[in-house]
Amino acid sequence: CHHVTGECSCPPGWTGHDCKLPCSSGRWGQGCANSCACDGGDGGCDPATGTCSCQPGFTGQRCQ
Repeated sequence: CHHVTGECSCPPGWTGHDCKLPCSSGRWGQGCANSCACDGGDGGCDPATGTCSCQPGFTGQRCQ
């Protein structure tokens, strides 16, 4: 928590007043500020790192 405001400083991939909510689908990183850059298969990405989660039949860094 911030020492003056008491506001939680959530780790990457988490949000909410008490940091108990994962980033919504398609978002990742600190404050869920980044968009997933994954292509084919729409498997989404890891909410903390942005690493693509490919659906079956898709491969590559961006599931292209």
